[in-house]
Amino acid sequence: MKYQKTMLVLGLICCVILVGCQVEPTEPTVDTSEVNRKIVDTYSDLAIQNAIISQHTLYPYHFVKNSAQLNGLGQRDISVLIQHFQDNPGQINVQQSGVDSVLYQSRTQIVYEKLLAGGIPDGKIRIASGMPGGEGISSNAVIEILEKAKTADMGQGSDDMDVEF
Repeated sequence: MKYQKTMLVLGLICCVILVGCQVEPTEPTVDTSEVNRKIVDTYSDLAIQNAIISQHTLYPYHFVKNSAQLNGLGQRDISVLIQHFQDNPGQINVQQSGVDSVLYQSRTQIVYEKLLAGGIPDGKIRIASGMPGGEGISSNAVIEILEKAKTADMGQGSDDMDVEF
C-alpha cells in the first residue's frame, strides 16, 4: 500500500511538472506598419543620396552661419559625397553666394580636409564654385519658354506652352 501511495504521489508530481513545462506555441508577430515605414525610409534615403550625388554642391546653408564649420545637413551631404567619390571621382561645388572671399576660402579648405580625411586621394579632389549638377534643360529650351511667355503676356501668343526638351 505504501508503494502504491508513493507511485501515486510520484505520478501526480510528474503530471504537475509536465503540465507546468508546456508552453503554448505562439505565432511570430510582425508589425507590418513598422516594416512598411522602414521600407519607405530606405527608399527615401536612397532618393536623397542620389539627389546629393547628382547635385554635388554645398551651399551656404550647409554651414553654420558666418562660419566655415559644416552643420548637420552639411555633414550628412559631405559624407554621402565622400562615399560616392571614393569609387567615382568627380567635382564638388561650394557656392560662394555672397559670402566674403576669406570665409569662402575657409569653407573650401574645410571641405578639402573632409574629403582627404574620408580617404579621397588628393589628385582626385576637385572643388569649384560651379553650378549644381543634374540633367537640367538646354539653354535653347529656356529661351523658347521665355519667348512664349513674353508673347503670351502681350496677348499675341496661344495658351500652349509646349516645349520639347
